[in-house]
Amino acid sequence: MVTFLDREPAREIASFLAEGVYTLDINGILTFMNPEAEHLLGWRTDELAGKNIHDLIHSHQADGTLLPFEKCPMRNVLHSGRRYVSENDYFTRRDGTRFPVSVLSSPVWDGETVVAVVTAFRDITASKVAETTRQRMSAELEEKIRERTLELQKLSEELMVKNSNLEELNTALRVLLRQREQDKNEMEKLILANVKELVLPGVHHLKSFRINPVIDSLLSTLETNLRQILSPFSSQLTSKNHNLTQLELRIANFICEGKSSKEVAEIFRISKGTVDVHRKNIRKKLGLQKRKINLQSYLLSLR
Repeated sequence: MVTFLDREPAREIASFLAEGVYTLDINGILTFMNPEAEHLLGWRTDELAGKNIHDLIHSHQADGTLLPFEKCPMRNVLHSGRRYVSENDYFTRRDGTRFPVSVLSSPVWDGETVVAVVTAFRDITASKVAETTRQRMSAELEEKIRERTLELQKLSEELMVKNSNLEELNTALRVLLRQREQDKNEMEKLILANVKELVLPGVHHLKSFRINPVIDSLLSTLETNLRQILSPFSSQLTSKNHNLTQLELRIANFICEGKSSKEVAEIFRISKGTVDVHRKNIRKKLGLQKRKINLQSYLLSLR
């Protein structure tokens, strides 16, 4: 029976193909092999013609296990009449080395009977190497991503711990600041109480002796200054940033107590006109310069 590839024009066409091509008859005997097949397999056509080449070129499966001729999928094309396509077969060269091939085996029909099989194949070593490389690089990339993810998770946990520690430190600092403020207030209360209960009574007792006018004046000034220190009114004026001088604060304190300009002048041993100038400055600094508000009433409202 003459098949398509037994014809001379067909053989010439096959000789120019970049893929290896060979044909088997109904018994699996080689009847044709093109130059590319000879090149890939290392066999000449005259060396394999008339032979069952399965055991020479296709005796093992992809995993290296033996593949009997009876179970060869390319041989089964002769019986099933169905094409066989594969990217996972290996052929063996004449020198015994194996290489991966892409295979297409097609039945040749004579009417309703399969009379031969044509197999085209090509060496896909480069593709396999590229795929292996791609898989390796993909695995390496996945491993790096996994490692980086773990590093980021660890860093995130460390940041959470540090943030928690900072919050605890901030809480502790707020507690310490509150405690410091309380201690400050307690210390101020203690100092004021000591001045009021221990120092002022002593000054008042000394004044009762009437030693001489100069000492009496100094004691009066000392008592006035101590009472000013004790006055919460002075603290309020200072804290409100009115920029009052120390003398103005002391004068404002006596005005608040209802003393006249003349009485204040006698206390500080200055003229009444000087006290009036200080009163105007105090009103100006308190924003009362053009307002009809009694200075004493306003000062009392600040207590």
